[in-house]
Amino acid sequence: MAGRFYSEKEVSTIKSMYANGCSDEEIAKTLNRSIVAIKRKRQRLDLALRFVEKKNWENWETEYLKQNYGKLDITDMMDHLGRSYNSIVIKAAKNNLRTKKRCSLDERKKQADDIQELADQGYYASEISKMLKINDKTVYSRIIEFGLTIIDGHDTERYHLKMEKTSKIFWSKRRG
Repeated sequence: MAGRFYSEKEVSTIKSMYANGCSDEEIAKTLNRSIVAIKRKRQRLDLALRFVEKKNWENWETEYLKQNYGKLDITDMMDHLGRSYNSIVIKAAKNNLRTKKRCSLDERKKQADDIQELADQGYYASEISKMLKINDKTVYSRIIEFGLTIIDGHDTERYHLKMEKTSKIFWSKRRG
């Protein structure tokens, strides 16, 4: 099914709004069209060059990124710099910029103590990460950094019983 035709007024509206930095969503709301339709029309009008034209980063762009990465939303930086999300994230990674600051040694020790306490109560690493609301990778990095002793869920009798029960259910459904 073909969509509606664009009037000359709508085309000029797309061009002017895009030139003023409006997003596809804003243009779509103004013209009462879908975002996908606006994106396609914009591409057909060769207005998709905003993020493609630049390749090398200028010094002022890099400085802006260093000063604002983690403070401003990436979409705001995209609009200001005229760069894609991936371009900004990759440049930030190359400059060792982080959105989150690393924990201090004291904070990491406190986390390690909390992790070990829960491990001593019989919880697995995956359960601990959920309880402390931290990433699994963080739990494993604390295990390595501080030499914690934690039961891995795959090496326990409870895990093997669970897997045996799962496989019995699977095979019983498959045969029946």
